[in-house]
Amino acid sequence: MAYVKKNIVTQGLSGKLGDNLVFRQRGGKTIVSVKPTITQERTEAQKQHAQRFRQAAQYAKKAIQDPQMKALYQSRTKEGQSAYNVALGDYLNAPAIGGIDLSQYTGKKGSRLRAVVTDDLMVSEVHVAVYNEEGNLLEEGLAFPENDASDWVYTVKKGAEKPGNSRLVIRARDLAGNATEQEKIFD
Repeated sequence: MAYVKKNIVTQGLSGKLGDNLVFRQRGGKTIVSVKPTITQERTEAQKQHAQRFRQAAQYAKKAIQDPQMKALYQSRTKEGQSAYNVALGDYLNAPAIGGIDLSQYTGKKGSRLRAVVTDDLMVSEVHVAVYNEEGNLLEEGLAFPENDASDWVYTVKKGAEKPGNSRLVIRARDLAGNATEQEKIFD
């Protein structure tokens, strides 16, 4: 891969030249590289990844058509990136649920559940559900960010039986619609 500087013939050029060279534009620079060769048939995992990448490209194209979304993605770019690149990456990376803190949870109204939830761009929603040991829903609702943007807190609204052997399910969603779910059993 080479960067082309001050060449009036290749400046702004993109695409394939013959069977050997590929020109691309990135961050206002022209990049030239040898055309990649594919020597083997794709595995099933590679085909699935290519499909997910196509979906990410569709999402990124749609996202940057919305001026507010484009501005948000543009604000997160690094040198050589575009809003499209950041939107594409956002689609490919789901939020992560880190530590779940149950130290303030008693099962009573007003007690709190806390979780650390992060994303490469922005967590849009954290949903909390508490089930008893038979699997019946005791309570559910949205958690809200507190202090640090990665610290999400759910305050118990109804109150329920003692939390022993209950199950907590936290589902986090990002701007691109990716969801991550984590369960924790109360001892």
